Amino acid sequence: MVFFKVFFKTLGFLIAFLFFLIILNILIHFSNDFQNDRFAMIDGNENSNNIIVNMKLNGPILSNSNNLFGGNINDYINPIEVKSYLEELKKLKIKVLIVNINSPGGTVSATAELENIFNEFKKKTNVKLYFFTTEILASGGYWVATSSDKIFASYGSIIGSIGVSGPSWFYYNTPISLSYGILNQSIETKNGIEVYNQNAGNGKDLFNPYRKPESKEIEHLQKIVDEIYNDFTTKVSKNRKIEISYIINNIGALIYSSNQAKNNFLIDEELDYISLINYIVNENNFEDYKIYENKVNSSLIENLLSKYNNKSNYSYSNVCKKLETNISVITPLFFKKC
Repeated sequence: MVFFKVFFKTLGFLIAFLFFLIILNILIHFSNDFQNDRFAMIDGNENSNNIIVNMKLNGPILSNSNNLFGGNINDYINPIEVKSYLEELKKLKIKVLIVNINSPGGTVSATAELENIFNEFKKKTNVKLYFFTTEILASGGYWVATSSDKIFASYGSIIGSIGVSGPSWFYYNTPISLSYGILNQSIETKNGIEVYNQNAGNGKDLFNPYRKPESKEIEHLQKIVDEIYNDFTTKVSKNRKIEISYIINNIGALIYSSNQAKNNFLIDEELDYISLINYIVNENNFEDYKIYENKVNSSLIENLLSKYNNKSNYSYSNVCKKLETNISVITPLFFKKC
């Protein structure tokens, strides 16, 4: 008798769980179906053919594989997501695209991918591309912005950080003990512990925190960083018409205020969003216009999970770890939050 009670309780639980998974799948399917039109008119004459789009992008630039929820573009700038945005804009036949971006940078691979996406969009359309920031446009964010026709920034924003960060790791010299407490990890070092690893290939355990890196390994990593830095400065020089020597010796990898950035030729004008719209209207001699803006369209399930994620800070800490262990074009300011 007891056996049957336990059996039916277990069976009931499994059926309920299966039913829950079915409902969950249906919700994900339908919530994603409602995300086809992600731009909506917010201002102007609805009969105008002069369409200006304000596409808002926020956060570090990461590929889909680095992002726990790839579609949540409010937290991360996902190149694949941006590409789908641009495909939709092609159908709207827009005249001007404002990329309203606030980003401290990102991984090199994702940054390069996003830059290529914008370059392809420019080649296939006659759309004027402007980058604009109200907060921060640095490192990988600025790298991508060089693909635009012009760059604008509002007063108080931060621009620059034309530099590249290699992977970071800690080296504990001759560790003797490790302890894991409730709050943090404790490591004591002194001669006495030998560390053994099974690796094949010189430098395979390069980021092992218990051995000092060799000089040739440091030199090898520096060559990689220098190569990417050379690409970065070349892009800025070509697209912003600034001598490479001036970028390296005068601008460097420092960050600048909007006024300083203009004086160093990193941006074209310091102005706010309303002034930018007026600038675009006057520059293009628009008699009328309408403005479209992207909507936040995370799925129902993603919204629920991201709320939980924000409370646990799990996703954010994962982003910090990814950026710390990849070769990145990202401003050090972002790491203060990690």
